[in-house]
Amino acid sequence: MFLRSEPTVDVAGKVLDEFSDVEGLKEVIKSILALEDSEVYEKLVHVRFDGLMGSDVEIDRSEDEFSSLEKFAIENLSKFPLSIPLAPLIGIKEFLVSYSFIAGIYHVNLGRKLNLEDRNKIFHSSMATRIVSLLEDFDSDIDTPNPSAEFFKRLGKIKWQNKQVKRIYNHVHGVNFMLMHNKWKGTERASSSFCVTEEAFILLLSGCSAVICGRYKINTFDVIKANKTYLKLINTDITQLM
Repeated sequence: MFLRSEPTVDVAGKVLDEFSDVEGLKEVIKSILALEDSEVYEKLVHVRFDGLMGSDVEIDRSEDEFSSLEKFAIENLSKFPLSIPLAPLIGIKEFLVSYSFIAGIYHVNLGRKLNLEDRNKIFHSSMATRIVSLLEDFDSDIDTPNPSAEFFKRLGKIKWQNKQVKRIYNHVHGVNFMLMHNKWKGTERASSSFCVTEEAFILLLSGCSAVICGRYKINTFDVIKANKTYLKLINTDITQLM
């Protein structure tokens, strides 16, 4: 991660120079830089994820309202609240971030607070399942896979392939961070809470990619796949898919 302010394009150039052998990285960096002019991304950066619902909508739900995807995740992912060396890389808090992003993007696309019907679509449509199971193909004609306990058991055991892969992941997200810092520094919550949430979501997608490929370790392919999925999600009007 980058600790001092630099022009975003300079940071992006350094990442491309250092990791020039990573297939697909140039496309990802180009798409991240394009977020500077994205109205959807700007609105998403400033979204208060705890304030998306209308005043008459209860966000908390009872266990019997949980989808099968949520139930499998809750039963099989760690509930440890902190990210420390001995804790699993991906736990329930990273998984639940997926719903925050679906709700945030849905809200931005609609341009209004979410009502009860919207809330039910977010939690009970197939969108979350398709994102974690199909990644970039979430909007394709491929049938939605059935959620399973095994998927989340494997996801909970995911680790980095090596320190170099983790460095690539951190440096790619460093471009996102610098873009937010340079464009929205000083604005409410812009480059702090959102940045953490965004990073957790991309980590989740990286882990999902590894599981889908039958691996227990995240490699560079997974990092690129996760970022492509995230960027595509931002640029998709998901209200038409739910």
